[in-house]
Amino acid sequence: MVASNKTSLSKLAFIILLAFQIGIQFNLLGFLFRPHSALDSDHDDVKRSDDCIDCPELTTQGVPPTSSSSRRSANDTSLTPSYLQWSTKRPDIPPNWSYISPKYYREPANFSPDSNQKIIVHYHLQHNAGTSFYQLAHNFTAATRACWQSAKHCLVSYNQDVEADNIRFNYRKHGIQYVSYEIMLPPRFPLPFVSESAREGLFFTTIMRNPMSRLITWSRSDRHKPKVVGGPTENFWNEVSGKSGIYTRENLNVRWLSGALDAITGDHLNIAKCRLQLFDLVITDTLYDTAVNEVVCPLNNWHGDQLCNPNYIKERTHKKRDPLNATDSHFIGAWIERLRPSFELYDYARILSYAQLKAHGVKDVPPVSEVPSYIATLSKYTNITLKVPKESRVSLTNMNRMHPSREFCEKMKRVWESNADEVPYIDGIGALS
Repeated sequence: MVASNKTSLSKLAFIILLAFQIGIQFNLLGFLFRPHSALDSDHDDVKRSDDCIDCPELTTQGVPPTSSSSRRSANDTSLTPSYLQWSTKRPDIPPNWSYISPKYYREPANFSPDSNQKIIVHYHLQHNAGTSFYQLAHNFTAATRACWQSAKHCLVSYNQDVEADNIRFNYRKHGIQYVSYEIMLPPRFPLPFVSESAREGLFFTTIMRNPMSRLITWSRSDRHKPKVVGGPTENFWNEVSGKSGIYTRENLNVRWLSGALDAITGDHLNIAKCRLQLFDLVITDTLYDTAVNEVVCPLNNWHGDQLCNPNYIKERTHKKRDPLNATDSHFIGAWIERLRPSFELYDYARILSYAQLKAHGVKDVPPVSEVPSYIATLSKYTNITLKVPKESRVSLTNMNRMHPSREFCEKMKRVWESNADEVPYIDGIGALS
């Protein structure tokens, strides 16, 4: 049995090593997973008009970025690539739709709006430390743990200016200075906002963890207790069997940032990267303490609580047992491979976070491991060691190779800036639908 296991692992190591080397040879992996953008070639999945076969603005629905008279409905799927399509349903808007105080709302004492402070608009990717970030903000200001569309906290319009005005109104009127979106974003929904006028007074943040760590956290939650004694948790198996809710799909970070409901394509990954570029601060798990202490706390002069206390010493917590320790390495290896899009996005977030912290004036930013997270995770769970060439390392030197196409991001910005004033249809926490 021991010899059999060793032989099996050797075969797995050989196959993965061969795939890795072939990927490097032919530049198929890019940064270990870099599919070509469909915007760099002809679209086969676009609904084309007979009169517009070679229309240069086909991928952005032919919408000029600043023309209010020609803003297109999000429900209009004519000339729309598949990666931009979303449900054509419309939300059921109540006649008395108005603001409702969020759960755990604590009305600020003697509140008056301060134009020198920022409203933090956070995008909470599930199981990416967003709750901890909310708890920090909640100690200092009025905050929404998850902004509810039904309570008019957020998601009131596809139009970035209307959406921004609603956020600023809720701050001026109700003191809400921390707004947290916790939902899969429709691909055309503009978050973060693009124009300077829409971004005025706002500070956009998001947090991203290693995708394997995020998945393990999800598997530990109370709703998904292990039912296989001595084996992996039940929902780990369920994921393989094809569960597909917006909170249970694999590659959640890529899906939520891009709106990918089905198979993830290179365009979805690029949409997610283009969104990340628009955040004022992307926070990754290994740089969380530094980002909060050096940027978030000083932003609105938060002092005296945990990471906002310069004398705070973080207590070491007991490390939780990895629920995958007894799981077959082939199974884990397959899962790691399945999460390749998320590993690429995470590596991009890691180097983007490092660069943004430097840009915010943080002098002592902890170094980022140059080993791609896909390789590091594979090595941890399968004992496979792979040599990473310089051109595939996660570093500022290689950052240009990690960026999505500039042309793609510019077209996506035009898409996000061109939306009509329509209420988005979403599915999830606090939705109208």
